[in-house]
Formats: sequence, structure tokens, C-alpha cells
Amino acid sequence: MKLFLVPGRSETSRRRRMFMGVALCVAAFGLLAACGDGDESADAKKPVDQVSVFESTVTPRELVEPVIGTGTIAAAKTTVLGPRVTGIIDKIYVLVGARVKEGDPLFHTRDVDIKNHVAELENQVKLAQAEVRKASRAYTRAADLHKSGFVSSGGLDTAQAARDTANARLGIATAQLATAKQMLEDCTVRAPFDGVITRRDVDEGKFMSTMGGMGMGMSGGEGGASGGGGVLQIMKIDIVAAIVQIPEVDLPKIHVGTKGKVIIGSMNESYDSEVYILNDLIDVNTRAIEVRMPILNPDYAIKPGLFARAEFYPAPRKVLSLDRNAVLGTESQRYVFKAEDGVAKRVPVMTRQIDTTTVEVVSGLKAGDVALSGPNLPLIAEGTPVKIESMAAAATPADDKTQTR
Repeated sequence: MKLFLVPGRSETSRRRRMFMGVALCVAAFGLLAACGDGDESADAKKPVDQVSVFESTVTPRELVEPVIGTGTIAAAKTTVLGPRVTGIIDKIYVLVGARVKEGDPLFHTRDVDIKNHVAELENQVKLAQAEVRKASRAYTRAADLHKSGFVSSGGLDTAQAARDTANARLGIATAQLATAKQMLEDCTVRAPFDGVITRRDVDEGKFMSTMGGMGMGMSGGEGGASGGGGVLQIMKIDIVAAIVQIPEVDLPKIHVGTKGKVIIGSMNESYDSEVYILNDLIDVNTRAIEVRMPILNPDYAIKPGLFARAEFYPAPRKVLSLDRNAVLGTESQRYVFKAEDGVAKRVPVMTRQIDTTTVEVVSGLKAGDVALSGPNLPLIAEGTPVKIESMAAAATPADDKTQTR
């Protein structure tokens, strides 16, 4: 009798579960494989997206680059007036701030001794004139007698010499009198030009000499100045000048006659002017050039010593300009993108900043070339497909594009 072993129910269930698990795994792998093939096919068929950009054109233009300088307002003329004759200053007619006209008396040196000297010389001239008349009559008589033979040739020569000597003495006396009269006139010092008194160094009673500055010590009179070397200082300020320093690198741009503007910040005013004087000497310490610009000042409102800033406008030069937003890269490696055959091509350029929105193209592009720009520009690389959009269309709201029938 044979015995047969029949599997139990638990063993049969276990085998059934194993079979079903294997089948499920195989099905899952099949599904995954099928899905992968479908994605690859979709990616292969999907077109590459284009980046929307704008275009900026390289445009010729004339550029005026102002040259900036700073400096100080100065008077058209400045003179320190001292005495013209040695003596005591006995009258000063003006105060600091006085506005005077040419020829107005300013101060006076005591002239008593000079007046006496003039009177003495006037009498010496009269004496010399009398001697001339006497010598002339003597010579005339000697000449007549010489013709008659009563006076020798030697006697005639003596009479002629006496006459010539008298004339010479008259000439000397006359010259001395003229000098003394001039000294008397010079005791009163007058304004050499229309101007304003800006300093007074001494008061009345000060002895001052014209010989090598002897006796020129200052007494610290009105105006509070000392060591000025004179009595009064006068300035001509109906015309003032802005003395401005500009960098030497700007010298080729500036010449006599270049138009400009002087800005005086403390007065909140600006004045049109031009280069009147261009100093040929360059300051070796500051590497700057001195430029002078005149300003009419009939009301004396502009005071010497004010700080001034000047802008000069040289002749314009022709440049190629481009939108600043079209330029990418670092300071040493600038570049732009151009569209060629629907893709972006990188082009190296050299630029200079003109203002916050525009650059000058120094090299790399020519007039009429078109560079890519717009907010999507940072998304572009070499070979990126691009789509050129119109700036006008981009600026039009979507509602405006809807057509009404």
C-alpha cells in the first residue's frame, strides 16, 4: 500500500502569493520601460524655446563732454596804494567799502615843506629869467660893437657864453620847479580806476617813506590788516574773473574763446562766460592749468574771494552711441549679443560711459549695427535661439490689442 503526501493548504497559499508577486514585478518593469520610451520620444519631438529680446541700434551722434574746474573769484584789478612822497599821512578821505571813481582823492600827505620848496623854486626861476634877459642884452650890444670894431672877437665870445649860461640856469630852475609842483600834486593820492576800497592799513599821523619801504610799518588801522605795505587797497570789481584750475589732461579740449559757465553756489547763481586767458604755465604740484573767465558785475554783487565752479563746453565730437542695457560683462571684458540666423552671437566691444543710459562704442561695432537688449538679455548665451520683439508692441497693454468689430 502506497502512501501519497498531499500539500497542506498553508503551503499552497504561500506558493500562490510568491507567483503573484513575481508577476506584479514583471508588469511594473514593463510599464516603467514603456513610460521611459514615451518621454524620450516627446522630448525629441518638442521644439527648443526661443528667448524674446529687443534690439538696440548703434547710432552716430555728436557728443559734448563738459570740462569741470574749480577756483576763486578775483577782481579785474587790485592795487595797494602807498604815498608818493615821504611824509606824514595827515588825511584819509575814504573808509573800507567805499566805492570810488577814477580820480577821486583817497588820502593826503602833509605838504607844508613841499609848498615852501615850490615857492623857493619859483623865485629861483624868476632870478634865472632876469639873468637871461641881462645876458641877452649884453650879448646883443657886444655883437653890434663887434661889427664896428669896438669889441674883439674874444669879448663877443665871452658875452655869448654868459648868455648861454644864464639860459642853462633858467632851464635847471624850471625843471626843479616842475618836479616840486609834481611832488605837491602827488601829496594827494587819487583812485587810479573805478573801484571799491577793500583794505585800510594805517590811520592819520603815520610817517611813511617812499625810500625802500623805510617807515612803512603798519599801525593796524581800520580794516584789521597789517603788513599790507601801503595805505589803502583798491579793487576793480565791476568786472570780476573766475580763476579756475582744470586738469592738464583736459588741455587739448580748451582754448581761448571756449564757451562756459561759472556757478557760484553761495549765491545760487550761474553766469555765462568764456575762456579769456589760458595760462601757459602748468602747476607741477597739482598738474592743473589756470583758466580765467570774465563776468560782468555792474552792481558789485559778486565779491572777490568767493568759491566758484566752472563748466566748459568744448566743440562736440562725433561718437557711436548704444543703449547701456545692451552691454554685458565686466569692466575689462565688455560684450554684446547680435542675432545671426535666429541665434545669439557674442561680440566683444570696448565702451565708455556717456551717462546712466548710454555708452560710447569705442570698438567692436559700427554705425547701424544692432545689439540685443531687453529684460531677458541675462538669459542669453552663445547660440541661444532668440525672437526679436518690437518695443512698441511690448509697451502696448494687452487690452489695446483686442480688436472690436
